Amino acid sequence: MLRNSSSRAVSGEGEEMRKGGNMSSRDFPEDVLMEILARLPVKSLMRFKCVSKSFYALITKPCFITKHLTSHNPHRGAILRRGKGSERPRFLSPPNETQELEVHVSYRPRLSRLSNETLELSEDVDLSQLFQDEVSGVQMLGPCNGILCLAGSLKMTKDGDLQPGYEMVLWNPATRESKMLPPMDMPTSTFTSNFGFGFDPKTNDYKVIRILNFDFRQCKVEVYSLGTNSWRVIDSSPDPSLFIKLPRFPSCLNGVHYWWACEDYYDEGPRHFIAFDMSNEVFQELLPPPRRGFYLEDIAVFNDSVTLILPSGNIGESWIEIWVWNESGVESTWTPGFAIRRIHPYWRLIQLREDDSAVLTDEDNYLVLRHYGTEETRNLQIVEAGFSQLVTYTESLTLLNGSGNALEQQATS
Repeated sequence: MLRNSSSRAVSGEGEEMRKGGNMSSRDFPEDVLMEILARLPVKSLMRFKCVSKSFYALITKPCFITKHLTSHNPHRGAILRRGKGSERPRFLSPPNETQELEVHVSYRPRLSRLSNETLELSEDVDLSQLFQDEVSGVQMLGPCNGILCLAGSLKMTKDGDLQPGYEMVLWNPATRESKMLPPMDMPTSTFTSNFGFGFDPKTNDYKVIRILNFDFRQCKVEVYSLGTNSWRVIDSSPDPSLFIKLPRFPSCLNGVHYWWACEDYYDEGPRHFIAFDMSNEVFQELLPPPRRGFYLEDIAVFNDSVTLILPSGNIGESWIEIWVWNESGVESTWTPGFAIRRIHPYWRLIQLREDDSAVLTDEDNYLVLRHYGTEETRNLQIVEAGFSQLVTYTESLTLLNGSGNALEQQATS
């Protein structure tokens, strides 16, 4: 009822203004108007910003941006990355006789918008509008409050050398606003590079973490802050002997980012569970779960919980177990959650969804939707999905550019 009345109220004001009437947003109490507008999708609000100065001022208020994001916002979108990602950190250094460089051979990366309800493709995203240079791979980090962080690995040079670097971009897919992060210093010695992205609830700021590992003997950690638009080195760092896996799924919850790590490059040996507090900027190693799977494991935030994805199987049968990190008791524990059973050995999990379903890639690199209760499977008719990431984001008006960070202003508004 309120949603219908909000549409009539807003469209009515626009119509009156077009006819030269005297009606304006000031005819509504601001708290009522905010309540109405907070229920609308971002696309509509972007249009209403052009209706009048008063609408523009209201919709760009930090307090309204927060209200729109947190008022049980039902508006969702989805972004699919196909083609090459960067799921293993690359060794980066000037090539020499002893340095082994891992070079992914794959097709060009593609970002596409999907309907989160039907998972139908709507349009491709123009990467040249996001990155300054052509990139050979894109890794999506997040989303966090509707914002994605994109790590674009730079292409090879004409001589076939691997360029030692990434371009990092913050992107609001709902408003289509993006922000290129400042260039990062590139060490001259051999290193691997890993990233994380999340929100610091104490300072109301978005942060990007960059972990540099120098030959598994020393780590250097840099943190980018949207509020200051700069990188800085911090004192805390993870164990340099660990090989940290770049996250394929959303990995930040309640101001803490999580990674999965092992003791060598080939994912052999004991597993380690690492956390980084966005506010205190300190790393911590947590209790690892029992090792059960024989494929690669992943960490994912799902249904407001940290989960471990364990592909498992035996002769003739494969499945994926989902374990949940439980911190409610005196001691933190891993507990079994659910499983996606009777799947093909070469199927790979792409996304866990809230309707008891999951998106996977099949043996022919098609995306398939699998209901893990009924085990019903539907081919989504999306091809070339072998190196995919799929994320669902909540529509947000969060500002990335302009006069200050909107989230920074929220703390004082």
